[in-house]
Amino acid sequence: MQHLQHRTAVITGAASGLGAAMAKHLALAGFQVAITDRDLQQAQALLDQHAFPAGSFAAELDVNNAQHWQQLLSQVQSQWPGLGLLINNAGVAAAGPIQDDPLANWRWLFDINVFGVTAGCQTFLPLLLQQNNGHIINIASFAALAGAPALSNYGASKAAVLALSESLYTELAASEVAVSVACPAFIQTALLDNMRVPVDSYKQRAARWMQTSGVSADDFARLVFSAAGKRRFLILTHTNTRWMWRLKRWCPAVYYALLRRSVRHQARRRGKQT
Repeated sequence: MQHLQHRTAVITGAASGLGAAMAKHLALAGFQVAITDRDLQQAQALLDQHAFPAGSFAAELDVNNAQHWQQLLSQVQSQWPGLGLLINNAGVAAAGPIQDDPLANWRWLFDINVFGVTAGCQTFLPLLLQQNNGHIINIASFAALAGAPALSNYGASKAAVLALSESLYTELAASEVAVSVACPAFIQTALLDNMRVPVDSYKQRAARWMQTSGVSADDFARLVFSAAGKRRFLILTHTNTRWMWRLKRWCPAVYYALLRRSVRHQARRRGKQT
């Protein structure tokens, strides 16, 4: 991350999962880290249990709470000489066919996954532009690109994060503030703990995919920061998603035909089992 003037990082949803993995990775690289999370006790425990550089701190942050954002900005400005990285990582998940999915779930997803990222960018972008340096990394999901069945709610929220990041990337072209968006597939984390689904089979399926993905949270952190160090915009962390993304871009009819064939196959299997 040689393009950064300041070895400091704010990470949302950093008390566990991908956020914690990124926080620990940055600490090893010498970054002062603001470990922010709705669960302040868990964030503080992470800070206490690992070797974070002096100047790191834990802070309570509900990404939908404007006062929390302003308090975090004030703490960053008072304790650090500037901000190097803003990582909008906090997120939640849901799944299920659109006809079975209450609108309340969509609002919940968008409040956290989309408006939380927006609030982070709006809060810290003036500081980054004043410095004319820094890097924003938004954590989306391959669901933003995949068009996968039974993920319209989650996929739409993450697609909004991707679209926001694309616009931000072009808006900031005249500045030295970099933008990246990471679109991981399944990784073993605690994301399923509060996942909203119509039936448990969706969680069970996601848990299996997490266990067999071959990419850990630590792998994710390493891959993201390697790509961000090269100022790469779109970061795909799983090998299979890279070829899937190429197939969708170059041969969209083939890509969707394969997805639809898989859905029909699953429907036939369920029909035989009933």
